Amino acid sequence: MNNFIYEKDFLYALLTTISIESIIMFFLLYFFNFNKLNIKNIFFLGILPSFATLPYLWFIFPIFFIGKPILYIFFGELFVLIMEGLIIKGILNISLSKALFYSLITNIISFLSK
Repeated sequence: MNNFIYEKDFLYALLTTISIESIIMFFLLYFFNFNKLNIKNIFFLGILPSFATLPYLWFIFPIFFIGKPILYIFFGELFVLIMEGLIIKGILNISLSKALFYSLITNIISFLSK
């Protein structure tokens, strides 16, 4: 039963993360007058990075950082930042520094909103 609660919490976190990061990404692209602002890009940028990284953050990283919450948060968020940056770079075909900036902003706001 306890695993079910954790998995339910994961699904809630995934849905809220996707929602928050999709909205943030839309405003970032709009604010920076990004010329590839279309529904397809917003859809993929809001969903794909979270689907690709959140399961690792919730189910894999805890195995390696049992009893070390500071290390778990640091390395987990670093992993998410880099991987989501690479995904954003691939979808938008932008520089890695811009993609990492977008990833950083979306993840900071998403992390602080929970």
